[in-house]
Amino acid sequence: MPTGELKCIKLRNSAILYRPLHTIWVPAPGAWKLGEKQRAGKMRKQGLKDTETTMQTFSFIGSDKNAGKTTALKFVYKGLWEETKGERPICLTSLGINGEDVDTYENRPKPLIFIKRDTCFITASEHLEKLAGMYEVLHNFTPPDFRKLYVMARSLSDIKIILEGPNSKEDIFWMKKIIKNVLPKSYLLIDGSIDRQFLAHPAISDAFYFAVLVSSRKEQLAKARDLLLTLSIPVCHRKDKNFLKSALKEYTKSLFFDEKHQVSYHGRQIPFLDVELKNICLKFRDRYSSLYLNGALTKSLFTFLAPFDKLNIILDNFTLYHNVAVQYADEKPFRPNIFLLYPVKVKRIFLKQEAALNFLPVPEKIPVCNLFRENIDEIGIGKEYRS
Repeated sequence: MPTGELKCIKLRNSAILYRPLHTIWVPAPGAWKLGEKQRAGKMRKQGLKDTETTMQTFSFIGSDKNAGKTTALKFVYKGLWEETKGERPICLTSLGINGEDVDTYENRPKPLIFIKRDTCFITASEHLEKLAGMYEVLHNFTPPDFRKLYVMARSLSDIKIILEGPNSKEDIFWMKKIIKNVLPKSYLLIDGSIDRQFLAHPAISDAFYFAVLVSSRKEQLAKARDLLLTLSIPVCHRKDKNFLKSALKEYTKSLFFDEKHQVSYHGRQIPFLDVELKNICLKFRDRYSSLYLNGALTKSLFTFLAPFDKLNIILDNFTLYHNVAVQYADEKPFRPNIFLLYPVKVKRIFLKQEAALNFLPVPEKIPVCNLFRENIDEIGIGKEYRS
């Protein structure tokens, strides 16, 4: 995958990063509509409306375990709180559970979520048992619409909280519609995960904060480079984007089409397991074609598609490329062109540096700071970091 000409930039901590000179900045397309027929009736009964608001959703993704994602969320939350001075609501939640005292992966203490008075949050009801009288309920997300009872509340004092929210795209999308009604001008901060691919859809996230672990371990360093390389993947041609918007269904996992947008295959199966999809690719390998993927570009699929020099691959979003190891891509040329259907807007990249930093493909114009070495009080929210 081309990353463009590289430029050397030196940070205050003497780390060297190489940034591609080009970065694609494209406005996010309109939000999808998911499950409206099933749930619109309940919204009307609850007195809620499906309206566009000025609510902004920022998701936090880490390149690996213990990359500092939760610490980055706490930092951005602190900055937004000081910036808004309580005039604009801030709501925190997580995909799944977060806020445990100890990380089960490496048995290390995890950053705890402390929130200030009047901060809103969403968590599972069982995490509120010891906080009676310390919060005000704004809305209950109840079964059977959700797997369990989640509570949206406002803190009445400074408290420590475990965040837990749903981790499916349907539930998050439905939850956001409720939040837009209850907190129409709010900031929603989601402690997310790279393996939750739906986070990258513009209907879910308006922008991202990345936490990148710089480690001496090859596997972790490869994950960090992979994550950053995805930020340089260009957006597909406007004609292809318009075609896909009309052709894609909720069940679509792959779509193979030619230059005239004639569809040869519409797949519902996970792409790397789809034998028929691979047969179609082989059948039309000598023709200029495009392959849309709404499933991870795994190493096995990467290996299979590598020789197809007349193929354009359009990934639904940047998270689908994350599992391809950078060092593997260097071993065997990957001949197809790769594009994104949905662009990714990155607000800031936070580095957690555990080893010497020699090379990271950071795109131009994305602010970068070493959250664990710089004086974070000097780093302004929304202001680009410059050494």
